[in-house]
Amino acid sequence: MAVPIVAGQEPAAEAAVRKQVTSDYTLLRRSPHSYVIGTAYRNWTVDVHGEQNDGYRWGRIYGDLNACLWIYAGAVAGSVSIDDSCGAATTLPTSLFTNGQIGGSTDDGATVATIAGANCRTWDGSHITGYGNVRPWQVPASAGIPVSGQVAIGQSVLWRYVSRDGKWVMIRDPRAGSTDGTGQQGWYFIPRDCLPAHLPG
Repeated sequence: MAVPIVAGQEPAAEAAVRKQVTSDYTLLRRSPHSYVIGTAYRNWTVDVHGEQNDGYRWGRIYGDLNACLWIYAGAVAGSVSIDDSCGAATTLPTSLFTNGQIGGSTDDGATVATIAGANCRTWDGSHITGYGNVRPWQVPASAGIPVSGQVAIGQSVLWRYVSRDGKWVMIRDPRAGSTDGTGQQGWYFIPRDCLPAHLPG
């Protein structure tokens, strides 16, 4: 089966619309209102394809991703026509971006305290360095833009899933609130070593 998020697909016949991200950041998803699998940042280019689906658009996200994902329609603006490079919209199976470890309910993670594991880095000596993007579908995954989060070693987060290569965990910092676009980014990836070996469900 072809993986729809891999860069370098042949353009389809239908037109897309080139837009730019207008918010500080916006969360990228595997389908509308579903798992967060990355982040797009202000001024990143996005080629959206097809109609809105429950407030989201399917499109190619550039920046440090160059992948086809779902993006919040209200976070982008622009109207330049361009060739379609993603094909038909799709829901990405969890098996493409997780190793099967998924925590919490259908829309949030399970609570767990962070630890200072071997590969758990901090940006100021106490707060964990996170990443807006790690390409969780790749093996191995590769980290992109750092996030100077407010989660200190020993504090609790909500873990959502472990990346396909087992090296990263998508978490939500409950201190950041639910803002998607301005202020402190709440959903992002941290190294698997920042969490204990056993992850509560």
